[in-house]
Amino acid sequence: MKRLFKQRGYLSVGTVAVIVALLMLSGCSAGTSTQGEGTGYFLTDSISVSGFGEAVGKPDIALIQLGVNVVADQVGEAIEESNQVMEKITNALLGAGIAEEDLQTTNFNVWPEDRYDPMTGQSTGERVFHVDSTLQVKVRDIDQAPNVIELALEQGANNIYGLSYDIDDTSALEAEARSKALQDAQVRADQLSTEIGVTLGDPILVSEGTSGGTIYGVAYERAAGIGGGPPISPGQLTVSVQVNVTYAITR
Repeated sequence: MKRLFKQRGYLSVGTVAVIVALLMLSGCSAGTSTQGEGTGYFLTDSISVSGFGEAVGKPDIALIQLGVNVVADQVGEAIEESNQVMEKITNALLGAGIAEEDLQTTNFNVWPEDRYDPMTGQSTGERVFHVDSTLQVKVRDIDQAPNVIELALEQGANNIYGLSYDIDDTSALEAEARSKALQDAQVRADQLSTEIGVTLGDPILVSEGTSGGTIYGVAYERAAGIGGGPPISPGQLTVSVQVNVTYAITR
């Protein structure tokens, strides 16, 4: 009997909890819920849409990955030669007006290579050492990017690993894209409300999705017969913003 009493007591408490939950849910109405997205609660008498906006701007900084690959019989010799070349490159860039904080070492790699006879495939017993050093250069005047590349090559760089572009401060573009996204959401909600025969009210819940940039039209090539730094095209940067808006409706 004691066990049966506990079981009945447990069922009774569960029944009460279900009744309380149903009463709480029945009291929710549009515009009064404070639950966010993903909580499992849905706003009644509302329309939810996503709006998208983009803003295009011209890049104002260039990021260049450059460096040197050295091969020597002794690891110390390879490291020393790499260090000397990278020091020459760094000093030349500083002398050309690149700020010290805009120079960053992004890679330093050392590895051995055993040599093999190409005819027999047998080891020759010879071992050499490779040293890879990479420096990232932030060029704040992108018109100078070709000159920076040429200068580094003149000082001994034998690798140009990458050239990309960015906008140092994207806040203005993000604000423009956000405004366009909100306008787009309004147009979508107006159309939906008209189609289903309801009156659109005020926004009651707004959230923002991720934003990012995509660079288009970047080119890096040396024109035949033209001296100096390689011609480049920075293209443009597109910043996109998504907003999710829930509007109240009246029937």
